[in-house]
This record gives sequence, structure tokens and C-alpha cells, in this order.
Amino acid sequence: MDINALKEKALPFLKTYWFSIILIFWSWFIVKQFYMTLEYNILLAVSYKHVFGFSMIYFVMDNLTLIIHEAGHTIFGIFGWRFLTVFGGTLLQMLIPFVLFIFSWKSRKIFASQASLYWLGFAWLDSAAYCADAYTQDLPLIGNLPKSSHDFLNILSDLNILNHYLTVAWVMFSIGFLILISGILLPLFNSQRTKYVDLDLKL
Repeated sequence: MDINALKEKALPFLKTYWFSIILIFWSWFIVKQFYMTLEYNILLAVSYKHVFGFSMIYFVMDNLTLIIHEAGHTIFGIFGWRFLTVFGGTLLQMLIPFVLFIFSWKSRKIFASQASLYWLGFAWLDSAAYCADAYTQDLPLIGNLPKSSHDFLNILSDLNILNHYLTVAWVMFSIGFLILISGILLPLFNSQRTKYVDLDLKL
């Protein structure tokens, strides 16, 4: 095949899917970490050793998500409902990236859409690990809070499903995994949407 012809085909592909290719690489480590966390050792949620370069990305994502999580307790605590106060941390850490995704998708910003969707998937996986710790409460809590303050211990206990904590955790893991896949494949949906817009303009 002619080199110039190959470039003509490869460049548009890379221009469209370069971020998806990067996300595939990142997602491998994220999914592996949280799968091993749920399947083998819950403490891998905080002690997993990432490869150089990715460790900084994980550090930023993890701590940003944690800050938002803690803010969620305070924000939803305003309503005075104990269950919502406890659940508010998890709720807000998922709500923020979801809202960012909606706005960026409507604004046709594909890069921002993928990044926010990836962050949302991470938030679900992170919560899955927290949920998987509900029964034993081995994960250290911020501020050296007592084990009785564990979010998912309280959430699942209030819902009378604490004995099913691991099932709930795997469901959350599956949702997070599917969201990560959606983030990777998002340019495909954007391409279809662009075709429909062009068709409408011709009409």
C-alpha cells in the first residue's frame, strides 16, 4: 500500500480516536486494580502500585474524587436526613462527573465528554471498593473516624442488605466498567450524531 494513502487513512483515525487509545491503556490499570481489590484484597484499593506516570494521574483522580465525596456529606447534610447525609458523599462523587458529561456532550466537546465519562466510571469503581469493605471495615477512614462511620456499613445496614454487600459491590463494579467502555467508544456515537446533523442541514 502507498505510504501516502496509508497516512491519509491513519491520520483521520488517530485524530478521532487518539484519546480513546490512551483511555484503553489507563482503563487496563484501573479495572485490574479494582478487580483485584474486590476479588482478593480490599487494601489494594489504597496500596496498589501503579506504573510510573499513571500513578500521578491516579493520585489526582483519587484525591479529587475524595474531596468531592467529603463535600457531599456536608452539602446533603443540610437537609437533616441522616441517610442522605451518609449517602451524599457517594452521590456527589458520581453526580459531578455526570453533570460535566451532560454539559460537554451537549456542547459537542468530545474530549471533555470522554474525560468526564471516564471519571464517572472511576467514581463507580472507587465506590465499589468502598462497598466491598462494608462488612469488615478494613479500609482506613479519613480523619481516623471509627469503623461505625463507614458509609456503606451504614447505607447497607439501613437498607437491610448488609449481608449482600459483595453482590452490591460487584454490581457497582460492573456499572463502572461499562461506563469506562462507553467513554472509550464515545467517538463512535459522536460520529453518528455528526452524520445526522449534516443530513438535517442538507435537508
